[in-house]
Amino acid sequence: MNSSRSPVWVFLGLVIYVSPGLSATSTEATAKPASTKETLYEELKRGFYSRFYILGFGIAQDPKESNLNPDNALGLTRYQAVLNPRVDLNLDFRQLELGVKPRYLVNWQRWEDGRLSGDEKTNQYVYVNEWFARYRITDEFLVSYGRENLQWGPSVILSSSNPFNRENGRNNTRVEVPGLGYARAVWIPSSSWTVSFIANTDEGRLNSAQGFGLNQSGFLTQAGQGSSFQPGYALKMDFTGDGKYASVIASYREHQGSQLGFFGGWNVSDALLVYGEGNVAEHNDYQVQGGASYTLESGPTLNVEYFHDNNGCLEKHIEQCFLKGEINPSDILFRQDYLMAQYTDTKVWTDLNLNLRIVHNLNDQSSRLIGIFEYEVGDHTQLYLTANGFTGSKNSEYGSLLRYSIFAGVGYTF
Repeated sequence: MNSSRSPVWVFLGLVIYVSPGLSATSTEATAKPASTKETLYEELKRGFYSRFYILGFGIAQDPKESNLNPDNALGLTRYQAVLNPRVDLNLDFRQLELGVKPRYLVNWQRWEDGRLSGDEKTNQYVYVNEWFARYRITDEFLVSYGRENLQWGPSVILSSSNPFNRENGRNNTRVEVPGLGYARAVWIPSSSWTVSFIANTDEGRLNSAQGFGLNQSGFLTQAGQGSSFQPGYALKMDFTGDGKYASVIASYREHQGSQLGFFGGWNVSDALLVYGEGNVAEHNDYQVQGGASYTLESGPTLNVEYFHDNNGCLEKHIEQCFLKGEINPSDILFRQDYLMAQYTDTKVWTDLNLNLRIVHNLNDQSSRLIGIFEYEVGDHTQLYLTANGFTGSKNSEYGSLLRYSIFAGVGYTF
């Protein structure tokens, strides 16, 4: 059983202190003179936030026989059922802010293919996906330390400018992106500029996948660095202007060298947004993304995006990319060129959110088709369905592992 106890118990100690009997009756509140100073007790109550959310879901998928996965050598499951209660706690007290997100997860799995055919297994996990302590020294300067999921950049396929974790979780927003250990110092000299120093101190839960949740390519691994984690450092500068924004991220990690990441966007009109993202690293390695989104008058948004990885593998058979060491399973995408198209409507029949997406591999002509459906049932319950279809030959990236994968679940917020 995995656990990260210290941040949870420290924070829960604060919660126990501030929670019992905090509410004052409306009569008492009204009776107080306007000049009465807020007590410490009331200040703690006002700054405390909690959210309890429980998610249950099932996964059904169909592994494919290929040279990359002969007789299901990778051990891909056919069925899974997961129960995942999540608690978010936050305390904002004067210049100090504390947050923690403890999680409990039960995962049942069944195999129907290969040497594990007929096997079943149930695992339980207790862990903290994120926690942080943040202190505002002044209104313009703050420092923080903890485990966080730091995301930035406008791109959909992946976040190529992020040197710490390029997996952005957009192919299934119900599966949490793992938190990493960070120390940060943030300076806000003006309303237009922000400067951040970020140290990636540990891998957090980056390589602690529970065995569910397809990453961007359809593989069941997380976008981690393996067992040889090395600390990384970045200086990030952000500019926000009138209808435009831009960021530059200079980073360094031992054994990987330096990298310059960047992203930016421009609202050409109320309906049209164009954006770009990428990075330039040592040894002539670079990645670049470009895209645009257009919002129709009726509400839906159309999105197209192109991604190029100069270091991507061009071998005819995808298994050769692994055998020759050109890629590793922790990569998000394996080839050089991809094209994405997307249709999004957040108000179908009032309470239904719809996202239809296709990611096409231009090098081996394989594709991943994704349909994401979210339906709100009242104020507390949400229904989720994420369907993936994979096309292409058994030697291609998207056609070598799965024929389809279906994720269906229900969430309830207390």
